[in-house]
Amino acid sequence: MINKLSMAIASYLKKVDSENTPSIDVMKYSLYVILHSLFTIICIFIASLLLGEVAATLAGLVYFILLRIFAGGFHLHSSTWCTVLSISLICLAPFIEFSQTWILIINIVAVGILFFYAPRNFKGYARIPEKYYPILKIVAVLIGGSNFYWQDPTLAAILVLQSILLIPKEKGGEGR
Repeated sequence: MINKLSMAIASYLKKVDSENTPSIDVMKYSLYVILHSLFTIICIFIASLLLGEVAATLAGLVYFILLRIFAGGFHLHSSTWCTVLSISLICLAPFIEFSQTWILIINIVAVGILFFYAPRNFKGYARIPEKYYPILKIVAVLIGGSNFYWQDPTLAAILVLQSILLIPKEKGGEGR
């Protein structure tokens, strides 16, 4: 659905102004990324309305997006699965309860993971030069560490999710 819409918009734009637009493939890909992200955000917003947790869900979404931008992480091979998993976990996060002690433990462990592994998996996905990776790491750690101030269980759940996405996948027999 999103793929067809991206192609239709890209084709229309190329037809309207063929001289001053990039190739249809470039526009289609860019539009796909934008529309896919927008679709996911709209689904999360609608689900948060239905579940009655709009503020907490949207706070978790913003926290996840910021962490993802600066920390990176594992990418699923299917955008459909990425959408389903993102919607499910971000909408579930406000319903996960942690005691203050567990929030503190989660924050310490997850910020430690951010410190050791962020930024991760940017090559092939982002055009950020490696010389900026230390800055990305600092910002990711600061964003993750902000939950030491907020002490919010929803943000703690999101922090766990994002930090897990940073842990390198072990390949068969290597590193053992």
